[in-house]
Amino acid sequence: MSKQAVRQKIRTLLQTLPPAAFQKEGIQALLRLRESPLWDDYQRFLFFLSTDREIDTAPLMEAAFSDKKEVYVPKIEGDSLVFYRIYSPAGPWSLGTFKIREPETVRQEDALKREGSSLLILVPGLAFDPRGARLGHGKGYYDRFFAALDPPGERTDPTKKNYTALGLCLEIQLLPRIPTETWDKPMDALCTGSSLRYCPKDENTALSQP
Repeated sequence: MSKQAVRQKIRTLLQTLPPAAFQKEGIQALLRLRESPLWDDYQRFLFFLSTDREIDTAPLMEAAFSDKKEVYVPKIEGDSLVFYRIYSPAGPWSLGTFKIREPETVRQEDALKREGSSLLILVPGLAFDPRGARLGHGKGYYDRFFAALDPPGERTDPTKKNYTALGLCLEIQLLPRIPTETWDKPMDALCTGSSLRYCPKDENTALSQP
């Protein structure tokens, strides 16, 4: 099945779900992540602001503020994603490209220009598979972000990364296998309302934390 066919299949499926399904899994995903070592291992969190057809990230963001984490959210600038620090789950927000909420240009601090601690990056997607393969909306913003974040020749070397890429989605968005290209960024772990699982290179040894 082509990428476009998978996208259409998942979009159609998501349209059939009530809003409560996205909210419920957002709360459950918070419990999974907060109980995992990832929550304590990282101080800087890069979130995405969920739309009405994505797992709700509001509970995770509120918990991050409660636990005194540094919270950053993306803003589209040209063809790039830039993550800026915010100081409240209430924003302030503005509507950016594609009518998605973005941080206003107030007290902004670029996450990648900060020295020091490493990053936990929560990544949206239409679908993921056990290898960590991700299928986005086809605009390439996260692909370009990770390409800029990873030094040339080091994108698959875990010893030279200062971040963990965590795919965040509903359980029904996990598929047995999705089509990928050479430039697609694999996730290090996947989190849903039902599980937090890690994605080693050998998909046959994939770990699961139910």
